[in-house]
Amino acid sequence: MRYAFYPGCAMPVKALKYEISTRSLARKLGIELVDVPEFGCCGYPAKSMDFHVALIMAARNLALAEERNMDIVGACTGCVATLSEAKEYLEDGDLRSEVNKKLKALGVKEFTGRVRVRHFARILIEDYGLERLRKEVVNPLGSLEFGVHYGCHYMRPARAHEYFDDPSNPVTLDRLITSAGAKSIDYTNKNLCCGLTIMGISEDTGLRLAAEKLECLSERGVDAMVVACPSCCIAYENNQKLAGRTLGKAFNVPVLYFTQVLGLALGLSERELGFEFNRIKSDKITGSLIL
Repeated sequence: MRYAFYPGCAMPVKALKYEISTRSLARKLGIELVDVPEFGCCGYPAKSMDFHVALIMAARNLALAEERNMDIVGACTGCVATLSEAKEYLEDGDLRSEVNKKLKALGVKEFTGRVRVRHFARILIEDYGLERLRKEVVNPLGSLEFGVHYGCHYMRPARAHEYFDDPSNPVTLDRLITSAGAKSIDYTNKNLCCGLTIMGISEDTGLRLAAEKLECLSERGVDAMVVACPSCCIAYENNQKLAGRTLGKAFNVPVLYFTQVLGLALGLSERELGFEFNRIKSDKITGSLIL
C-alpha cells in the first residue's frame, strides 16, 4: 500500500494536526505515504479566473504521480475533488493533447490518465478495509458521540469521485467513526455547507452557516465534530467564536479530524495525533482513554 501523498497548500500551514495525524495513522497501519517534492498547487484557486491554467496545474501533479507509477492519496477534500475533476476533463483526447504540450514545456512527461486520485478516508475503506481496521482498535470509543461533517467536496462531483459515496446521503465517514467503536449521530443539517468559501462575498452568511450546524451539534451534546477538510475545520474551529456571535451564543464544540479519532482508537498518543494544535480542548475525549 504505497501512494503519492498530496498534502495540498493548506494542510502544512493551517492544518498541522491533520497532517501529523494522517502520517501517524498511515504509519501505524503500514500505509506508505510517499512525498513528491515537485507537487504544486492543485489549481483550485485559479479555476474561476482561468480554467486552462488551473487544468494545467492539476495535470502537472497527476503526471508527476504517473511518472512514479503511484496513485495519489490526498487529505484535503478540495484538492482531491479538483484533481479528480481534472482527470475527468482530460478524458477528452484533444484537451489532453493540448495540456500535454504545456506539460512538455514545463519538463513534465505527458499525462496518460492511468493515475487514480482518492481521499485518505477512501483508501482506508477500499484498500485497507473496515474489518481490518476494527481489529486494530485497542481503545474502543463507545462512550463518545461524534457529529460528522462531510463538506461539499468530499464526494462531489460524484462522477469524478467514481460514485464512491452518495452526495445526498453520505455514509463513509460515519462508517469509519463507528469502526473505532464510537457513535456517529444523525442530525438535521448534516449536509449543510461550512460557509467558508462564501466568506469573501458575504461574511455574515458564511458565519451563520457555520453557526447553525454548531448550534445543532451543541444542543445534541456531542463530544466533538469530525471533519475531513482543512477549510471546514477553519470554518468550525478557528471561526467558532465569530460564528457564535451571529446567533448570540458561545459555542464550545471541539473539532477533530477523522484521523485523530481513528488514531485515538488505535492507541496513538495525543502528540502523535497533533492534539496540541487543537484550538478547542477535548480533555473529556483524551482523558477517558489509555494512551
